[in-house]
Amino acid sequence: MKITELKGYMAILAVLLSLFTIYQFIEHQLFYDQLKTDSIAAWGEITARLAEQHPENEAEIMKVLTSHSSDSSKYQEKGREIFRQYGLYEDLETELFPLLNNHIFGHNQSIFWGLIGFGLMLFGATYMQSKMIFNKIRQLASAAKKIIDGDYSVVINENKEGDLAKLAASFRSMKDIIRKSMQDLLEEKQFLGQMLQDISHQLKTPLSTISIYNEMMLNENLPRQQQVRLLQNNDVQISRMNVLIQNLLKIAKIDARAISFDKEPANLVETIEEVLERLTSMISDHHMSIDWDVPEEVVVVHDKMWMQEALLNLLKNAIEHSKPGGKIMIQVKDTPIYTELVIQDFGEGIEAEELPHIFDRFYKASGSKKHDSVGIGLALAKAIIEAHQALIKVESEKYAYTKFTVTFIKF
Repeated sequence: MKITELKGYMAILAVLLSLFTIYQFIEHQLFYDQLKTDSIAAWGEITARLAEQHPENEAEIMKVLTSHSSDSSKYQEKGREIFRQYGLYEDLETELFPLLNNHIFGHNQSIFWGLIGFGLMLFGATYMQSKMIFNKIRQLASAAKKIIDGDYSVVINENKEGDLAKLAASFRSMKDIIRKSMQDLLEEKQFLGQMLQDISHQLKTPLSTISIYNEMMLNENLPRQQQVRLLQNNDVQISRMNVLIQNLLKIAKIDARAISFDKEPANLVETIEEVLERLTSMISDHHMSIDWDVPEEVVVVHDKMWMQEALLNLLKNAIEHSKPGGKIMIQVKDTPIYTELVIQDFGEGIEAEELPHIFDRFYKASGSKKHDSVGIGLALAKAIIEAHQALIKVESEKYAYTKFTVTFIKF
């Protein structure tokens, strides 16, 4: 059990107890020395008086005083009889023995004041130790109140080892976690507000179009052929909204970490080939050619389904912004440190000032010829790629090329 505060307090108690023990030992020694001095003085006076009257008994008197007399018991009993004649008994109060009484009284006073001093020191040590602990607890309580009020600048430091230091460290960790959580909540709130605003803006146009077409179809005099055309236009607008909503839901799930990616080592070349098969019709309609420069197998840890979703958006973007009959180049470079995938088209390109924004949601380049785009595909592709701990960057030159580079780190 490692409780530094308790160990410190026990050490203080041990020191105080040791000091009190030493004090008691010294006090008892002084008492005995003083009693011995006074006894020598009293018996010396008696011996001197007796020796003065009977010099021949001096040696015998010294034998009695030093307990060397052979018949001391007989004389001890006679001495008691003499004392009784003067009213001196063993059970008399010590007050009737002035010399002894003074010694005992002084000794008892020393013991009493020693106990008082020891008690005061013990009380002081306990008070200071408790005050220190409760002051730190009050500091933690005050800091907790400030954190509840939104003030994360509070600092609790505890340089000594022990449970209070552990509590302070846990408190700092809790403060950082709460601050991070509150910051994440604020960012999510801002993001949600921006997303709702963007969704509202993106859905406003197709919904308005559908509403107008529905009003026109309510006109009974409208020819059947025109009604069919309006219904087809409505179907296009509904498809656009469906794609928008689906992509937004995917991005929201990725941002909220609500998707568990099934990452495993798989051949990235096969993943790209399957995406190209899904885009066969689109490639054919635009009369595009694919410049395919990749090895037969490149193993990368990824979720095949979601990576196909990201690459599908990148390739669709390349096709849609290329001239009919153009070319798209796909390259894969594999090294011991990373795998690099390059998708490059030679179409309309992107202005330099617009490059930092092309992965923003709902962003559309000012010179884009694709008017029905909602600007969500590249944002989704970036979210999926970064969820694989990979990197994506874009290079472009207006009316020359656009190159997307995806880098998968192997460590």
